[in-house]
Amino acid sequence: MRTVALLSSLALAAIACSPTPPAGSPAPATGGTGAGVVAAAPSQQGGQPGQPGPGGPGGPPRRQPPNPMRQDTARRMMVDSILRTIAGRENEPAGTVFKNVKLLSAMPAGAFLRNMDEQYGRGLGWTCNNCHVLTNFADDSRKNKRIARQMQEMTDHINTVRLTSIPELDKEYDKATCVMCHRGVNEPKGSMPVPQPAPVKSGS
Repeated sequence: MRTVALLSSLALAAIACSPTPPAGSPAPATGGTGAGVVAAAPSQQGGQPGQPGPGGPGGPPRRQPPNPMRQDTARRMMVDSILRTIAGRENEPAGTVFKNVKLLSAMPAGAFLRNMDEQYGRGLGWTCNNCHVLTNFADDSRKNKRIARQMQEMTDHINTVRLTSIPELDKEYDKATCVMCHRGVNEPKGSMPVPQPAPVKSGS
């Protein structure tokens, strides 16, 4: 049963990280272009000659952004599946329960999984396979996983060294986290729009 649950979670994770297809997406072609090849409607490839497609002149249609709710569901299923495999060890250090844990190894395994879900997953708008090889979570081959480790080290340094060295911060404050900057997107914005005056209501 654990194997079935894990396979189901892997499948849903793969689906969730795929963009939601636009309305009216074409069905796979049944002949002439090979199995599984999508036959695009003329409007998706630019329509009439000389007319640019929605993704640019002569380009493919724009990819739709991932669906956050589908991503959250996929991550929760994955976390729940892993929690079932470590049942009874949730309060043991993550470094003793999981392989190749180089940071946060003293955090309880259950909290470690929730941190992965809420801070790394939801915080960056990602699913597990953006950083992990789902068949081998200890694998370090993915660049995003290596970046995440360094970002965690940066966050730890901010919290334990930089913020604690500011004497004027004499009140309780939230510690730096992935969510604090990323706010659900992989590439946080470095600017913000200029405030605009509220529209004037007619007759006021």
